[in-house]
Amino acid sequence: MTRRLTGAEGPHADAALETGGAPAAAAAVAVVLVHGRGGTAEGLLRLADEFYRPGAALFAPQAVRSNWFPAGHDAPIAANEPALTSAVDCVAATLDAAGEIGIPTERVVLVGVSQGGAVVSEFLRRRPRRYGGAFVVSAALPGERPGERSVDSGGESEGLSGTPVALDSSEGDPYVPVKRVRATAAAFRRGGAAVDLRIDAGDGHGLSDATMARIGDRIATLLGGEEHADDDRGDAE
Repeated sequence: MTRRLTGAEGPHADAALETGGAPAAAAAVAVVLVHGRGGTAEGLLRLADEFYRPGAALFAPQAVRSNWFPAGHDAPIAANEPALTSAVDCVAATLDAAGEIGIPTERVVLVGVSQGGAVVSEFLRRRPRRYGGAFVVSAALPGERPGERSVDSGGESEGLSGTPVALDSSEGDPYVPVKRVRATAAAFRRGGAAVDLRIDAGDGHGLSDATMARIGDRIATLLGGEEHADDDRGDAE
């Protein structure tokens, strides 16, 4: 099903939102899927069949012309504005759509792949709170020096409040250097997240079978109403 998002301004205002999975009346968890450069919301929804669990509603916003921001993820932030802020607003509006069917943020899992992972990272940095989980796949915080960026602690924010954040990448990723992924992991730890950093061998880029299995496990945990004490498992490489 396709609808229009409301609440975002700039290049991605009125972006399309593709939905799937459990109907509103049966949904207990929401999964927000943010595609990469050149990808589509519909394509990521199809991939979600690999980790779908009954009771999970799926929400996938579509970037204008399939690009969330114009320059590289390692370009100065200013080079990607106002598109980057508009993309973050799209993610926020997608969470609002989940809230409309009664799913609170602590039962929302965010999944961002490649450029979409950079958007999810920036969303977590700018709008920290407790989420059900986040998977940043083959991606890192945008900007020239991600290690010098920090989670917004302004206002009444208490940071990410133990949100399980998984960063999955590969040693030879052709687009995202490992040092950027490690710097992003450090920034989220400082911001209060329970970080699980996974750096695989090889040069893969995108959702691996192992990552999809872990997403499915996280959804199942939330559906089962269980939170594990070992969410903050640290690095696993």
